[in-house]
Amino acid sequence: MHCQANASPEISGLPSHLANLDDTPEVSRAWYVAYTDARLEQLACTNLQRQGFLTYLPMYQADSQRSRKSASAVADKATARQEPMFPRYLFFKPATDKQSISSVRSTRGVCAVVRFGACFAQVQPETLAAIRRHEEHGPPKASSSSMLLERGSRVKLSDPALNGLEGLVHSASAQRVIVLMEILGRQTRVKLQPHQVEPT
Repeated sequence: MHCQANASPEISGLPSHLANLDDTPEVSRAWYVAYTDARLEQLACTNLQRQGFLTYLPMYQADSQRSRKSASAVADKATARQEPMFPRYLFFKPATDKQSISSVRSTRGVCAVVRFGACFAQVQPETLAAIRRHEEHGPPKASSSSMLLERGSRVKLSDPALNGLEGLVHSASAQRVIVLMEILGRQTRVKLQPHQVEPT
């Protein structure tokens, strides 16, 4: 995925939101991919909906630690926040076959519509359905056994909903693993938790 720029985008992984993924006879099956301005995925999604487009912005639940001081003690409280599963990317398609996508590029929050040469990148509904299942059910529970992932080692996503997609470890720590994966024909960095991957 790209937006007329050579910088390598980064995708953060994984848990709803928006959009009906079911297709109707009047609507094209394939979904298009919009590349948004930084941190404006929600704005772009809302503006596309106002124009009548069907949209899908996969989200995941990220845990963050927030410290609060009281008169007696300092307590750490875990708070949950929703973040885009694929930062700066969202899926959209016309509500009817007569609706043009020409207005999408000028939509506030949208940087470009992803394309390969003269052809727009398209994602089949089966792929989005798999992402939706992963979004709804969440990642698998952490395993009690920890493993050390080395840079350059090949791993696959352990969630069955993502069909065992594979990639190479770019870096790893106890809290996070960054995996290089092929996304729409381009090598992209994907942020995951250690229990979300397993050696091949």
